[in-house]
Amino acid sequence: MKITIATLLATLSIGVLADEYISPVTGKAVPKDGPYTVEQIKARDERVLKKTGGFLLQKAAGPEAMVIDSRAKATLTIDEVARVYKLGCKLNMNTEKTVRGNEAPLKFAQKKMAEKKPLMLVVVIEGADEWPALSVFPEERIGLVNADKLKGGDDPSAPETRVSKEIWRALGFVGGIGFSHMENDMMQPYYTLEEIDGNMHNYIQPMNMAKWGALWKRFGVKKEMKVPYRVACQQGWAPAPTNEYQKAVWDEVRAAPKNPMKIKFDPKKGR
Repeated sequence: MKITIATLLATLSIGVLADEYISPVTGKAVPKDGPYTVEQIKARDERVLKKTGGFLLQKAAGPEAMVIDSRAKATLTIDEVARVYKLGCKLNMNTEKTVRGNEAPLKFAQKKMAEKKPLMLVVVIEGADEWPALSVFPEERIGLVNADKLKGGDDPSAPETRVSKEIWRALGFVGGIGFSHMENDMMQPYYTLEEIDGNMHNYIQPMNMAKWGALWKRFGVKKEMKVPYRVACQQGWAPAPTNEYQKAVWDEVRAAPKNPMKIKFDPKKGR
């Protein structure tokens, strides 16, 4: 029987994968050359699973931020902003590529705000010479980024990078972050294209993202997060157990106290 090289490699790969230990706590493979042995990691996982029942992914909830590219030739810029926003904030961001046409920029944004009801909205526009590079309307939770005012220079990639930075700045101002005291931070006042280009960061820094917390709280936004199964049981939203660890935690949380506290109360004495 002939065995091709591809078949042999595939067989070897399966063997290697079979030997890997995927931690049920972290969801990652344990490196064989790491600081801890596989046996040590397994023992740790056993302790964690017995105590917590494992972890559930609680999805993000509440209104989401939104960015619309209304240019005739939309780019991937808003998709990258959404990706970083989710990584940094553990929240989703809606994106849309819809040509604005002849509708006034702010009217277009206001209509989208009423239609989609996002947490905050930034629209990338073009063909609107009367609008500056960045316009923000915090009370309406709307920001406008004029891509035409961000063109220029020898670097062909620079204009789109500026658009990305101004999207972040619009989200920052609309969401209540305001100017930062840190030098060379995204949330600094810029007066020229050169100053925008000179900023080393292409997105709002994590410590500034945290300042969105007040907005999230006000509008009932909840981050995506891992929650111990035990906590989910205590809060009453845990699904039925699917393994022995969850079953043990489920039974423990739902069981009546073995030695309930007895309190004697005399209604006549009020105590």
